[in-house]
Amino acid sequence: MKALGVGWAFQNAMYFVGDRYAKAAGLDAARRAPPLATGLHMGVIMGAGTDAHRVMSYNPFVALRWILDGTTVAAVPLRAAEETPTRLEALHLYTEGSAWFAKDEDRRGSLKPGKFADLAVLDRDYFSIPVEEIARLQSLLAMVGGRIVYAAGPFAGIEAK
Repeated sequence: MKALGVGWAFQNAMYFVGDRYAKAAGLDAARRAPPLATGLHMGVIMGAGTDAHRVMSYNPFVALRWILDGTTVAAVPLRAAEETPTRLEALHLYTEGSAWFAKDEDRRGSLKPGKFADLAVLDRDYFSIPVEEIARLQSLLAMVGGRIVYAAGPFAGIEAK
């Protein structure tokens, strides 16, 4: 994939079907499915998504938790430690990685001068809370293109300018 210049867009379908996959293919195969850390370490361009149009919540924090612990909806941990990316790598999959697939990496995916100010202020620190709590993170403020599009909690009442 790297040599061809193609990327790997993956979703968290294993969150729902990992248990069945482990029964069909075996636990060893399930512990490597998908091989996220291997792809990252090889330098394959990767982007994360949710499968929200069919079976999954659009909430990226559910998918981020699954990326980090490989635990299924039935609370069965599958992913092996060697295939688990870091929190920063997982976040990168959703930001810069996905911007690449939209052919928009020059304008989105990171907070840098000249790019859109798309960001979310969360109710807790993604980098320090226990992994099992990541799925329950909530946005208190969201900005798209530098404009406030959502405000709650201490930011409630802030108007978009």
